[in-house]
Amino acid sequence: MCRIKGFTFVEMLLATAIFALVGLASVAILSNVTQSDELSQQRLQALQQLQQAMLVLERDVMQISARHVRIQGDPPKQERLWGEPFLMGSEDHGISFTRQGWRNPGMLLPRSELQAVAYRLQDGQLQRLFTLYVDAVNDTQPQQQVLLAELESFTVEYLFNERWQERWHHQYLPQALKVTFRHQQLGDVERVLVLPEGLWRGGEQ
Repeated sequence: MCRIKGFTFVEMLLATAIFALVGLASVAILSNVTQSDELSQQRLQALQQLQQAMLVLERDVMQISARHVRIQGDPPKQERLWGEPFLMGSEDHGISFTRQGWRNPGMLLPRSELQAVAYRLQDGQLQRLFTLYVDAVNDTQPQQQVLLAELESFTVEYLFNERWQERWHHQYLPQALKVTFRHQQLGDVERVLVLPEGLWRGGEQ
């Protein structure tokens, strides 16, 4: 008679242990891949939000008007752009100016085609403030548009005659703006926005 050989108890235990280790390793690898994918998706979403915020800011700056700015309904200032730390209740830098190109075909809407805008940092958010009327009266609450979250800082510098300045309180416009964000996921992000030459050349002279 042929003798049938099988696995011993020790061999079965060893095989079970090996399968268990392989299973644990597979679960760990799958968990790491899942976490990496989630992190990548979060960073991609943060990058898309940053790009969108930059597009909105650049659009506003490129359409800046030479109109004198008004801060929170105060009488018009001599400045066409006003920028300094803590402006408009910002927790860091703030900036305010008037932009053109707010389309109103046929003037059907009860507003002009100019728009007073301001940017500030509050609660870790980059907020864009705007009013329906350029010459808003005192105590008018601006509308808020959150462009970006998870920010730790927001600073703006102003270039004129090859020098960067922290504040802008001049009757003319700067040559460029340097905007810097510190994002919790993306780190420091800097962007330089050059204003159209025709807007600031008159002030340089």
